[in-house]
Order: sequence, then structure tokens, then C-alpha cells
Amino acid sequence: MKLRNSLANIAILLLAVTLISCGGKDESKVKVKKTETQPISVKKFDTPPGADPSVSAEMGGNGFTGDGWTTSTSYNVLGSSKAVKGGMMTWSIPDFPATLRNYGKDENSYYTRMASSLMYESLLDTDPVTQDYSPRLATHWQISEDKKTFRFRINPNARWADGKPVVAEDYVATFKLLLDPGLLTGGAEYYQEKYEMPVAESKYIVSIKAKNVGWIYFAGAGGIRLLPAHLLEGVTAKDFLERFNYEPMPGSGPYFIRKEDVDKGRSITLRRRSDYWGEKEPFAKGMYNFDIIKTDVVQDETLQFEKFKKGEIDVYSVNRAQWWAEKTDFEEVKRGIVQKKKIYNQNPGGTSGLALNMRKPPFDDKRVRTAFSMLYDRKKFNEKLFYNSYTPLKSFFSGTPYENPNNSLINFNLDSAILLLEEAGYKDKNDQGYRMKNGKVLDLELTYTQPSQERYLTIFQEDLKRAGIKLNLKQIDGTTQFKIGNERNFSMIIAAWGGQNPPSLEFNVISKTADDPNSTNWSGIKNTRIDELAQLYSTTFDKKERVKQVREVDSIIISIQPYVLGWYADYTRLLFHNKFGFPKWMVSRFDDYYGGAEPPIFAFWWIDPAKFASYEEALKDKSKQLPTGEVDETYWVDVKKREEAGEVVTITD
Repeated sequence: MKLRNSLANIAILLLAVTLISCGGKDESKVKVKKTETQPISVKKFDTPPGADPSVSAEMGGNGFTGDGWTTSTSYNVLGSSKAVKGGMMTWSIPDFPATLRNYGKDENSYYTRMASSLMYESLLDTDPVTQDYSPRLATHWQISEDKKTFRFRINPNARWADGKPVVAEDYVATFKLLLDPGLLTGGAEYYQEKYEMPVAESKYIVSIKAKNVGWIYFAGAGGIRLLPAHLLEGVTAKDFLERFNYEPMPGSGPYFIRKEDVDKGRSITLRRRSDYWGEKEPFAKGMYNFDIIKTDVVQDETLQFEKFKKGEIDVYSVNRAQWWAEKTDFEEVKRGIVQKKKIYNQNPGGTSGLALNMRKPPFDDKRVRTAFSMLYDRKKFNEKLFYNSYTPLKSFFSGTPYENPNNSLINFNLDSAILLLEEAGYKDKNDQGYRMKNGKVLDLELTYTQPSQERYLTIFQEDLKRAGIKLNLKQIDGTTQFKIGNERNFSMIIAAWGGQNPPSLEFNVISKTADDPNSTNWSGIKNTRIDELAQLYSTTFDKKERVKQVREVDSIIISIQPYVLGWYADYTRLLFHNKFGFPKWMVSRFDDYYGGAEPPIFAFWWIDPAKFASYEEALKDKSKQLPTGEVDETYWVDVKKREEAGEVVTITD
């Protein structure tokens, strides 16, 4: 199963996809253009490598054999044997994140999740193809016969960025923090209900017991990203929220954000650690290659694109179909200086569209919610604006086996929408033609963050007007939008959430999440049958049965109509300057190009010395042509076909 660290959900923490390499390369023989800053060290304590000699082999110390435990040594790898360390990658985001903490209020932004996956580590990862468990901070694990107690043996070589060893007490301290309701995430109740307190059985062995039997509880236990106990000592959740909001606590991962590298509102710089404990571990071979990952904040989409073309930004995701069709064949693309790729994989479609606040009028009435969906002309958007590039959503679990194939697709229907509005009591109109109920005009505000969204929102606005609804459009920044959503201070709001495979129902669709701050249940879904199914799902070990359960959940959600659903694509459209090396799969199988357990372009791309030299030459000599390559990349599609044909797939670069 796949587990992803999604603390928007505060954890079931869907486990990390392991990104590992087939082998290293002698870096001394390769020259890469130096950046102004090399890898850093924030080490304060010089702890000798290996286990504490006072810890016995039986308790996880030197001589530990692993008899009676489980581990994995033959998992698939995503890093490349050709990878080279050094250099910098720069990308951009439209809004500065509300926090850089990996836990607590506002942590569920995509940048924070990306950075956290590079700074903090969990006990276990997963094979990127089979999704079986693999080592990370833990070398071995055990599941008791009653399937409730989970034990983990921590790698004695694991170290925090400050040099202190990673130990069992770190797991206990992190868990205690997650139990504190002061984090303002709603996760404390979950951990209290589902687990007993973990126990540090020795310096390197930690155990935790689930209160019920369920496949998902081992996943949650193994997927918690650890924080250092020696820095959490005496720190309350309130302290944690304040002290570490923009000054992240050091982790055990390969990257670190220094306080001085946070330029609020403008940029954030991740720096590779020169003394990362896992550098020689199998899961890190060919991984974590850039010395610097710089993130610039560029709010204007057009300016973002222009900065990319000038080379101020290295990689650019083309989110507009019109631009992909009309603006991505500029001279540098034709000459191969910029690469143009449409990369297909099995990244879940997620949920996107307009979240409707069902807690208050007018969207506490399903008829009104359905009417708004009927007035959102996705077919027109796709044909007129999006070059038929997208598939309309009709599920909360698109692109996964959990999507209910019997869900109905809502299409544009003005007459039916008007009938529903009238049934809901909006029969009268004022002198401007807008519908009223009890003397109150059906007048709503919809905020958005990007000027490009105006293209279809103004069409929606006009169609609503035809039905007698007044819609006021207001552009705001993404941080404010995120805050409004988390506080449920809206009637209708644009929302987009990444998909999960397998889904984590207990953190985004069950009733209690409707009132939990920081959950993704912005619409306020509350349904007793969904709650029952979510409980069954957590405790059912048969995957086929779990698929049936989630498909029923999906059908219920769609019938409730909490969203005016949008659309999705089963690919990523990327432009990038032609100086990077990457494995032939380019991105991981189940994640976006920048996100997931290990963000692909940041975790396993690198500066290719030969490409970089040719790239610089081509910039100076306009007659020089670089290879362009195929636009469509279908590596993971081909893997899926091989699996469906019965082949056991292993990947090699």
C-alpha cells in the first residue's frame, strides 16, 4: 500500500515513497559549476558512528541480527547511478506559505509538505513500484500476532542535523506533541482514540499499540515524521507553533532551512546538508543532489512564465492548456535549450472545484448545491478554453481503483437548475432580475487567486446571472484564501486537494473533520454511513473489500454534492531548462512532479555536467541546436500495462 505524509490530514501519515539509487558515481571526476553556497553543516554534537556500546544486540545495539523481525533489502529504486551532486535548482510558487512547520496549524500547504519531506524522516518508506514497506529511520519492524502492537528498530547510525543520535525517545516525544490539541489541527483526538502511548523499550527499539485491529494503524505508526526529543523538551504545542513557524526545527533529513534563508514574502532556500547520516544508505543513493533548492514567490502567472523564459526560474509547470498549445513552442524550445515534456503517471486525480459551505444558507440546501453544479459549464470551459485537455471530475477518488464507476456526471442544464432553485424557495426576483428568498437576494462572493481563473469564472458568473444569481468575483492572495478556507469563513471557495491512493478517510470526509480546523473537509461533510464505512475501511485487511467500501463512500459524497466539481489530468506539463539529468521515469509513479513523500524533481534530478556545458554554449551561440526529444513521456503507463499483463516489474535506470 502507498502511504504519504499528508499532515493536512495530520496523519495517518501516508507513508513515504522510497527514492533510492542503483549506485553512486565518483563525484571527484565530474565538474559541476559551483554555486555561491556549498552544502552546509549545522552540527553541534560529534557523536561517533554506530550504536551505543552499552545497548545489547537483543535491544537493537551492535550485533543485532534481525531474527524474528521484518526488513527489506531488494526494493525498487528511483535514484540514478548517473546522478551528480552539486548545483542549484530554482522554481517558483504564487504565494508565501503560512508556516514552515511540519506539524500544527496551517501546515497543509503544498510547499510546507514538500520541504518537510526533505527535512524530516519517518521510520518506514515504501517501494515506489510495489508499495511494500522498506527501511528509512528504522532498519526492521515487527507486527504482533494480534496485529495491534508494532515494534521498530531504529538505525543506530541515524543522526539529527545537530549531530545527536536518533533514538526511541524521539518517537515518543513526537507522538506526545501530536497528542497536544494546542497544535490546532484536530489530530490529537485521533491519536488518543487509536493508539496507546508508545514505549521506548531501549535506545533503539520503540513500540506502539493500536487500540483496534486495522491495516491502517501500522501505516500511521510507521509514517510519523520524527522530531528530536532534546529540542522538544519543555515545548508545548503553543510554543511549537510560535517558535518554529518560520524557523524550522532541525530534522534528520538531507536538507535544512536556515533562519537567514527565509525572506518572508519573497523566497525560501533549502540547503543540502554535507553531513547527512543517510548519505551512504541504499535509499539515498542517487538522491538529494542539489546543493540548493531555491523557491521564489512570484504571484503573477505571466511574470512567472517570463522569468522562466529568461532563465531566472529553472522549471515551470504549464497549468494553462491555452499556454501549452499556443505559447510553448518559442525559439528556445525549438532549439532544445528548453525541454517540453508531457509526463504521464498514476498520480491520483484528487478533488478540485468550488467547495460549498453546507453549514449555512444557501448551500445547506442540496437543491441549491446541485443547481450550482448544473450551472458550471465544464464542457464549454474544456472546449473553448482548455483545448479539450481535461477530464471532468465525477469522483473524490479519480485516477484510483477507489473511484465509483457508477457515479453520474453532472452536465450544464440551465432549465433544470432554475427549477431546483425555485423548489428551494428562490421564486421571486428583484428589479434587477436576481432571485430572492424571504426578501433576501441570492448574492454570493467567490474569491480566486490567479488572473487566469477569470476566464472560466466570468463565464460561470454570466450563467449564474441567467439563472437569477448574483456572483461577485474578488481576487485575493493564496495565503488569505487558505486561511479563509481553514476557518470555514466562506459560502463558496475555490479548492484543490491532491489525491491519495489509498485514501485516508478519517482525515477528510468523516463527520468530525467538518469541525476540525486544518482538515480538508471545507464543505462540512457529515454523514453517519460514511463514518461507518470509514471505520470498516480502517479495520478491513482485504483490499478488494476496502475498494468496495470506498466506492460506496464515493457514491454518497457525490450524492451529497458538497463541491461544484472541476476537472483533472493524468499528466503533468513541464518546461525546464536543458541542463538537468533525471532517470528515464522522470517523476515518481504516484505523485505530482513537486510533491508526495519525496518530491521528484528536487529529490532525484541533478545538474548533468555535459548537458549544462552544452546548454551554456547554446545560450551564447544561437546557431547551436540541442536535442529536443519526445514530448510525451509514458514510462509509468508502460509499467502499468506490463503489470496488467501479469509481469512482476522491477525498474532500472
